[in-house]
Amino acid sequence: MRAVAIGLVFAIGCGGASAPAPKAPKEDAVDERKAEKGAKDLVGEIYETIGAGDTDGLMSLLADPLIVFGPRRTDAMGTRADALVALKAQIDPKAKKKPAVRSGSLEVVASPGGHSAWAIDVLDVGGQPMALTAVLTNADDIWQVHAAALAETPPMKSIRAELKKDAIVPPGLTGVAKLDAGAQGAVDKFKKGLADQDVWGTDLASHSDAIVIGPATGDITRGKSDIKKMWKKRMKANTRATAAGDFTAEVTPDGELAWVSAAVVQFADDDDPLPLRDFAVYEKAGGDWKLIALQESLALDEPGAGVTYRKTQPPASAKPADEPKKEAPPPDKPKKKKKKKKKHTDDDDG
Repeated sequence: MRAVAIGLVFAIGCGGASAPAPKAPKEDAVDERKAEKGAKDLVGEIYETIGAGDTDGLMSLLADPLIVFGPRRTDAMGTRADALVALKAQIDPKAKKKPAVRSGSLEVVASPGGHSAWAIDVLDVGGQPMALTAVLTNADDIWQVHAAALAETPPMKSIRAELKKDAIVPPGLTGVAKLDAGAQGAVDKFKKGLADQDVWGTDLASHSDAIVIGPATGDITRGKSDIKKMWKKRMKANTRATAAGDFTAEVTPDGELAWVSAAVVQFADDDDPLPLRDFAVYEKAGGDWKLIALQESLALDEPGAGVTYRKTQPPASAKPADEPKKEAPPPDKPKKKKKKKKKHTDDDDG
């Protein structure tokens, strides 16, 4: 339940499509180091507030609306207020022992201009390993959580055991689809990368700050070199995915970051289908969106809960089909030499 408690802080779903909010006046750029420090301070303050059991103190730290998924299948709520009410049900402020939230490797990367950032962390919540990816926004030097994905990260051995029971499902399945028109380019690249994951790998391996977080304990890869190695294995295994739920996507108010998320089923040669939620963060690069952070997460549920995902059909393989071997043409048969006819001479008659 302690892991659920921190999940409820972030697990706020969203409504359907709505009219785009009016653009705020463009603010002056913030120094990148100052921006990263402000974003890190926000995350640290959230952890401390949860540890103190002060749920009311979280109100100003979370944007409204806020969209976050996980860690359970049902962890997607309608409003910030509903999430805080649910959190109060999990954390007793008068209790002597409150959930300890320990950061393992918090990393924050500010966008150009310093008015948005993305963060990742590997957490220990009451002894349970979890992973977090968050999109943060900054207005007038006030940082808030804009969106996030929080997930348990069980050992791979446990994941394989639960797969045999069909007990794995994507987290946050009750979220309603919401697509920000400004994020359409990122959505298109995300969808293309589901079937052809080299699209994702090319983006990730081109940025030194890129990070990939997998569903298992310790499954985190950073930087160009390591991501290239990891992605090479992934492509060799013919990894690909099919969407199994609604897409959700938004752009930060400064227009520098976009995030896209969907429940998917991942396929790889010689592996069972794996239900996941992908949460991808894109950074604006000229007229294009580049994938810079990817979290793949799962939720453990009752045996049989994931049966429908096993029936999901994989997309067409991104691997080029092997060309049939062309049979060598039969060797030409040697032509028979024609016997020369002897010329008739007078001696033959003699």
